[in-house]
Amino acid sequence: MNAPLSGIRVIEFCRGAAGAYCGLLLADMGADVILVDAPVDDIVKDSASTPGEPAQLGLRRNKRSVALDLLTLEGRSLAHTLVRGADVVIECLPSGTLARAGLGYDALANVQPHLVYVSISAFGQDGPRASAQPGVPALEALRAMLGTAPSGLEPPRDLPVADLAAGLYAAFSVSAALVAAKRQGRGVHIDVPMLGATLAIAALLAGDEGAQAAHRAGLVPAAGLAMDTEPDTEPRPTDGLSRHGPAQAAGHGMVSPLASGDDGARFGGSVAPWPTFRARDSYFGMDLDGQAHWRAICALVHRVDLLDDPRFTNARERARHQAALRDVLEAVFVLEDRGVWLARLAAVGVPCTAISTYSRVLADPQVAHMGWVRPMVLPGGLATHTIVSPVRLNGQSPVTHVDPPVPGAHTGDILAELCAGSAPAVPGAKPAKSR
Repeated sequence: MNAPLSGIRVIEFCRGAAGAYCGLLLADMGADVILVDAPVDDIVKDSASTPGEPAQLGLRRNKRSVALDLLTLEGRSLAHTLVRGADVVIECLPSGTLARAGLGYDALANVQPHLVYVSISAFGQDGPRASAQPGVPALEALRAMLGTAPSGLEPPRDLPVADLAAGLYAAFSVSAALVAAKRQGRGVHIDVPMLGATLAIAALLAGDEGAQAAHRAGLVPAAGLAMDTEPDTEPRPTDGLSRHGPAQAAGHGMVSPLASGDDGARFGGSVAPWPTFRARDSYFGMDLDGQAHWRAICALVHRVDLLDDPRFTNARERARHQAALRDVLEAVFVLEDRGVWLARLAAVGVPCTAISTYSRVLADPQVAHMGWVRPMVLPGGLATHTIVSPVRLNGQSPVTHVDPPVPGAHTGDILAELCAGSAPAVPGAKPAKSR
């Protein structure tokens, strides 16, 4: 049983860590994972980093690779043949890329009803932000979310939390869907949003501030919650403002799984190619990965001389010299407000985002659209809230949300099932009548 997924073929169409990590986890369990790479010449042109760096190679472990150009008729034909023999497809590409090649879920499900198809994206397959590209800095800006816990712990600065959380959720969901496909003969389209996955794992860091944040965001009623009602205001930097707000000690009272410890703490890690920068009034993040983006930024700040600086020649060097890079760019950025820079960056095609607070992320329209925040009643009647599973199967949440039980609440029902030899009851369902 060393390879429980032996015999399962997975086709990976991905860019970035999220999809690659999902494929890696499946490959580690014995699946035959075939990753579809772009032709080598295209990879070299599009990547700011040298192909074959340790981090990239690590995510390719236990996989096989085929280079196909999906822009050509031959490449698409070979991809279709490849997918026809697959059990699983992993998609993590700009929205519509596979659909345009005839490799979207709807097209494949008609001829392969057993196919398990997982789409990993920044915000999900529908909603006001659904069209955003999978690697937008808004997701990378969530990297330090876990660092705002009451304990004050911060994750490694180069840990892409959003990507890895989504990859974990995707791999688990694929494994579960394969079991269902074997039983029912039908596959499923799995929707894994990076934002939802990151919020879900951050919800494990409980403290008082989360209840206040969710209330200020309008996601939960104030009834039954002991909290202040001061409006949420995003902190503005001053001369003495540190880059990462201090973690506040957790107080007593309600414990909420949406806590951030310090709601004023900004999201964002300091590692290039997704660093945060200070403008005159507040902070923002932007993409420093692609060479095209880097050239556009240098032109925007009137520092084309930086293109010849050996410290900044590619993403790897920019990461190694990020302190110097920040000093050089912030000397220009602090001259004007964040909104000005965000507009200019967007105009030249550089992905960028404002660095937000926890409650502002909870208040994002995409969070409301997905229905991730749900009310919950704790044993004893205390009202609070939780973030439910961000995964959706064929557009629906996998299970109905049920409040946590008091210890032993279902002892009678479960013992009755054991005596009757019946199947386990679905949580929340009414117990079967005894014969």
